[in-house]
Amino acid sequence: MSIYQIHFQANPALWPTDPQENVALWEQTAEGADAMLKTGAMRDLYFISASEGYVCVDADNKSAAVAVAAAFFPNWTQEIQELVPWEQAKDVILSAVRQAASA
Repeated sequence: MSIYQIHFQANPALWPTDPQENVALWEQTAEGADAMLKTGAMRDLYFISASEGYVCVDADNKSAAVAVAAAFFPNWTQEIQELVPWEQAKDVILSAVRQAASA
């Protein structure tokens, strides 16, 4: 299983300007996120502002991570990146750096 980081941002063109509609959309978004956190579809969810944040998901492939993100589109746009844990990446990185140094 891989770890995917999803950077998300609110799509301001689609957010309602009516305060009551805005509250309703936030409530719907919060319910969806809470459900995904509870079921484990999303692992961690962090906001860096009221309109932007990051979520980590464990998924078998990027398509599965895209499916998580799709639940919040088009109100939120997303950029999805696979994260490679240090223990998996360090030997590969060291090997590549050593090979480049010896060339």
